[in-house]
Amino acid sequence: MPDRYSQPLFIYLSPHLDDAVFSCGGFIYQQVHQGSRVEIWTICAGDAPPEGELPSFARSLHDRWQAGGNPAAARRQEDLLACGLVGAVPVHHDLPDCIYRRLPDGSPLILNEADLFQPLPPSELQTAQSLADELRRQLPDAAILISPLGLGGHIDHRLVRHAAEVLGRPLLYYADFPYALRQPPNLAGLAAAIHADLSAEALTAWQDGIAAYGSQLSSFWPTPEAMRAAVSGYAASGGGSTLWQVTG
Repeated sequence: MPDRYSQPLFIYLSPHLDDAVFSCGGFIYQQVHQGSRVEIWTICAGDAPPEGELPSFARSLHDRWQAGGNPAAARRQEDLLACGLVGAVPVHHDLPDCIYRRLPDGSPLILNEADLFQPLPPSELQTAQSLADELRRQLPDAAILISPLGLGGHIDHRLVRHAAEVLGRPLLYYADFPYALRQPPNLAGLAAAIHADLSAEALTAWQDGIAAYGSQLSSFWPTPEAMRAAVSGYAASGGGSTLWQVTG
């Protein structure tokens, strides 16, 4: 049996149970089919609190997702399917999504949709440091680590990027999709580290991978067909096919 790390190992940090596949599923598919091992470490994959302890905004999202009595578990199952479609190995961490987390005084971190897009408050900086400590213990030295750029400013995306940068190890970045459609990447200070033109097969795998996250599609697209069209357009413009590095 081959050693787990006998192939080039790329580890994508995904804030949620969809972000890495949403952002670069076709690229991941091609990496795997060219002989690399790819793991997607989803950070905010922990269980939701009991229904009676849910913040009201989290309840509203559960209603939208229609993912059953344990949405976090349902989303992990979606992720297993999606990762299988693009050839990645899923690794689920146990930090709850920001919609479930609370401030030190017990009040919800997220009260409404606008709260999703904010700088990290002090308590979240502490969470990011704890996450960095956990990653430092678990990451293989030889792994190539890939972080979201944090386009759009989602608090969990900021958290993951901050934790990755605290590690002080070489780091690549991917552009967060579909946020990249709303906030085109500011590439100042960045250089393309790895680029690959996506094959038609990779594009289809990417679209199929995104479609596996059935609970999340309605948050971004009116129909699955609209999603596929958006991904095709994004890929045609060069999106989802480059990993970036900080220069200087």
